[in-house]
Amino acid sequence: MQILAVDDDKTFLQLLQSVLAAAGYDALETALSAPEAKERIDEAESAFDCVLLDIDMPGTDGIELCRQIRAMAGYEITPILMLTAKLDDASIEGAFEAGATDYVTKPLRGLELGARIRTARLLTEQMRISVGLERSAAQLASRLGASARRPLEEAFVVEEVPACLSEKDLERVLSLMPGNLFAIETFALRIEGIESLYEEADAVSYDALIRDVVQSVSRKLAPSQHFIAHAGDGVFGCVVVGRGRQDLNRNLYEPFFWNVETPALGDGPRVVQLSMTRVGRPKVESGKTCVDTLRTAIATASEDRLVLRLKALPDLSKPRPGHIVPKRPRLGARRRPRPVASQAS
Repeated sequence: MQILAVDDDKTFLQLLQSVLAAAGYDALETALSAPEAKERIDEAESAFDCVLLDIDMPGTDGIELCRQIRAMAGYEITPILMLTAKLDDASIEGAFEAGATDYVTKPLRGLELGARIRTARLLTEQMRISVGLERSAAQLASRLGASARRPLEEAFVVEEVPACLSEKDLERVLSLMPGNLFAIETFALRIEGIESLYEEADAVSYDALIRDVVQSVSRKLAPSQHFIAHAGDGVFGCVVVGRGRQDLNRNLYEPFFWNVETPALGDGPRVVQLSMTRVGRPKVESGKTCVDTLRTAIATASEDRLVLRLKALPDLSKPRPGHIVPKRPRLGARRRPRPVASQAS
């Protein structure tokens, strides 16, 4: 992998080079500032496979540099790992909003850094495949016209959110997750009333609705490392990854926590309600075990949506206003004989 590391500390960059070499990564370019980093990117024959950025740098800091690199051609989904000496929630959250893939704390540990880079690279490869398929589907949809909406049950990847994967890709990433990382929270989210929202949306606004939901969920799960899979039918599978429950400093069970305010459907911002489905109590799981938990959560959320939809259907066995129901003859009742007219004598 061709790696670019940016830090204003020369000594740290030398240490980083030895740590990466021990982890099996020898191709490293370094820069001491944001302008120098952009020069390295412009001079490179091909795009770097991974970028490491120090958050605290004079001038343009790592967060702003991350945002600028994300806007460059060829770096839309490149793994960008932030390096930080302190776990500042505001800085980490800002880094994820700027497009960071993950973060690593200083002082560095070779095994941890190598595992994070491998995970980020695997994630990017899967995203690249999914993005290619997604673009093909988008081109086909544009040829069919703006009125050709996706089917409600169709799952698709939101390209603008780095943490969003297809369900299949997410399962593959979890099954290959390093042994020192665990799934500390696995659950599913469901958009309430998705059928009526789908009916009033066109192709563009429906895609925008799903995008706004995924972006909102990702922001609420940051700065914890997380993944989101849109499973179709307004259902989303979510996994939060870490080393223990202390890594997740969010109360996911607050009332209305997941609700999303979105302008996607027009007529001003509207609040879309999301409900959470969790399988049993939260527990720390390995990646392979988490795959089954994720599948169960998505299936349960989909089943709950179907049950609510069936309950909303009218009961056809009950008479409706203005509907004439013919009387049924009573079974076993004897008919009275008709009177016979007497003949005149």
